[in-house]
Amino acid sequence: MKKSFNLLALTSMLLASSASFADDAPFELNMHIEQGVGVVQLQAVTDQIVLTGFNINRGNCKSKLGGIYPLPLTFKYGQGVKLFAFSCSVKEVVLTTNQGNFTYSFR
Repeated sequence: MKKSFNLLALTSMLLASSASFADDAPFELNMHIEQGVGVVQLQAVTDQIVLTGFNINRGNCKSKLGGIYPLPLTFKYGQGVKLFAFSCSVKEVVLTTNQGNFTYSFR
C-alpha cells in the first residue's frame, strides 16, 4: 500500500510540474505551484546571460521576481531565479536578455 501511495504522489508531482524550452534559449524553465502561487524557475544553460526583463502571459499576469534582486541580473551556467505568477495560469513567459527575447510556452 505504501509503495503505491508513493508512486501515486510521485506521478502527481510530475504531472503538476512542467518544463518549457525555447530553441537555442539561454534558460531552461520549469513551472510548478507553491502554496497556490505559480512559480517559474529559470536556470541558465549558457555560460553568461543577462536577464533585463520578463513578462508572463503577455503582461496579463501580475508577477514578480523572487528575492530582492534588481534587474538586470547576470547568470552563469546553472544559476537561476524564480518568477512568481499571482492569480493566473502561466501559458507564456517572455524573457528579455542581452542575447535577445525568448518565448517559452506552457500547456
